[in-house]
Amino acid sequence: MRQASNAGFHRLTAILRSAVVAIGVAVTVAVPAWAAEPVTVATAGFDFVDTSGEMRDQTAEHDRRLQALDRTIVDSLAAEKNLRTVPLGCADKCTVGSAGVEALSRQAVEAGASHLLIGQVRKMSTLVGGVKFAVIDLDTNRPTCDRFLSYRGDTDEAWSRAAAYAAQDVAKHCLPHP
Repeated sequence: MRQASNAGFHRLTAILRSAVVAIGVAVTVAVPAWAAEPVTVATAGFDFVDTSGEMRDQTAEHDRRLQALDRTIVDSLAAEKNLRTVPLGCADKCTVGSAGVEALSRQAVEAGASHLLIGQVRKMSTLVGGVKFAVIDLDTNRPTCDRFLSYRGDTDEAWSRAAAYAAQDVAKHCLPHP
């Protein structure tokens, strides 16, 4: 009798193990269906304003740095697992200053975005600059965040660090996390 109950116990244990493995496989296969969709964000190019009053023409340097800043922000957001970036279909410059918030919002919705990142770099002096940005929830047309980050220096490295920090802030604090 004792052997019969041990055999029954072992058979029940084997059945339970099989059930646990089957459930584990089913959950593993089903998780992608349950997982939330990534947040889709469209990123407008950032505008640039120089209020430093410096005499030397630095337009070419600032244009190059602004393009690098835009690239860094887009690339950093695209690297986030829970985010998907979509391009805007601007014919010309894709910034708030050139296209306007309404036009950019429409384009972002048409591209399938739920959020729009807009911004501006402001050079206040040789020593101080700032990155002003906002993320707009396109369902409510309200900002999820509105920030001004200051940085020191008017160098490639200073702009690069500002871009990386802004992208990190957007990803961590300005967009919903599924």
